Amino acid sequence: MDANATLLRNKNFTRFIGARASMVLTFQIVGTIAQWQVYAATHDSLYIGFLALTEVIPAILMNLVGGYAADSFNRRSMALIGSFFASASVIILVSTSGSHTLTSIVPLFIATAINGIGRGIMAPASTALLGEIVNERYYARAAVFNSIAWQTSVIAGPALAGIIYEKISPLLCYQIALGLSTVSTLFYFSIHPPKKPRVVREPFSVAMREGFHFLWNTKIILGSISLDMFAVLFGGAVALLPAFSDQIYLMGASGLGLLRSSPAIGAAIMGILLIFLPIRRGAGKILLLSVTLFGISMIAFGLNTSFYAALGILVFSGAVDNVSVVMRSTILQTHTTDKIRGRIAAINSIFIASSNEIGAFESGLTARYMGLVPSVVFGGCMTVLVVLFIAWRIPSLRRLSFAGVQK
Repeated sequence: MDANATLLRNKNFTRFIGARASMVLTFQIVGTIAQWQVYAATHDSLYIGFLALTEVIPAILMNLVGGYAADSFNRRSMALIGSFFASASVIILVSTSGSHTLTSIVPLFIATAINGIGRGIMAPASTALLGEIVNERYYARAAVFNSIAWQTSVIAGPALAGIIYEKISPLLCYQIALGLSTVSTLFYFSIHPPKKPRVVREPFSVAMREGFHFLWNTKIILGSISLDMFAVLFGGAVALLPAFSDQIYLMGASGLGLLRSSPAIGAAIMGILLIFLPIRRGAGKILLLSVTLFGISMIAFGLNTSFYAALGILVFSGAVDNVSVVMRSTILQTHTTDKIRGRIAAINSIFIASSNEIGAFESGLTARYMGLVPSVVFGGCMTVLVVLFIAWRIPSLRRLSFAGVQK
């Protein structure tokens, strides 16, 4: 049977994709509107950075706890707990931030912090859960389908949010997000992973020390995580899109929605291509090249002044970035044992997912003191330099190949 069909016949996997897609739609709608409301109230890019920081601090604090819990308790249950926190954050926004003109942005920050807690619990649990419900021979293809679902949600979420915000109200945006988070919770409830032998729970400090020791000694994982972390950290132009839409392109919230959706369009297209043209030989070199091209695209975006050219550049950036995402996800699943997968996923989430928000803060800070365009160009240049350094320091990553081990 065709490998793609075999994977899609796995009901647990398709339910997992439904849960992830619904929750990503929730995050994207909430993130787009909350960022725009903060910027509209302050007209200062630095506050976008503060909003991102408000999410990342609790996410980092909870990630290690979430990783330990994912390796010690039922992973589906931990994902459900994380989704409940995410839903609670949206309920706060529905109750307090549904107006175009806000009297206070404090509820936005409170809801964002609670969402960060949910993310910190959910991210390692859901990543480790995927390793339980999919045969190891199909990890690479599962990463592609997971990426397509993710990126499709990233396309639809911001575009939908921007249009509804301008045409109707932010309240409806948050109500839709609440409905989607509920759907995600129901999908997680319907997943039934195979029963595993009862695990012996180690003390938290011992378990996390083991996780960091494993990561430090597995250079391919360390290199791939570091590569994406610094690319996201310095290539954080997406965080400044509200300012670009307002100051450079004069397109408002609807323009912001299109700009935020564009990288995901490129990523979704690349994901479809990867289904039929999977990367097996020369995977390490392709990974390094894709991150280099991402950095170059950020330089091009910073220097560009045309709205429609910006959409094209962001589509390209999303396409090459998705190659990196799929490669890293496959590396994490294939080079990690199930016993330690939750902890490695937690560390990865701190390195990668959280670096989105730290990168947003860095972008807001550099935009304040360097200027909007120079900050983006600087970030793209730093991304390219990081690739060169990691390619030099971790030769095993350059030689990485999936030929013969993945279908």
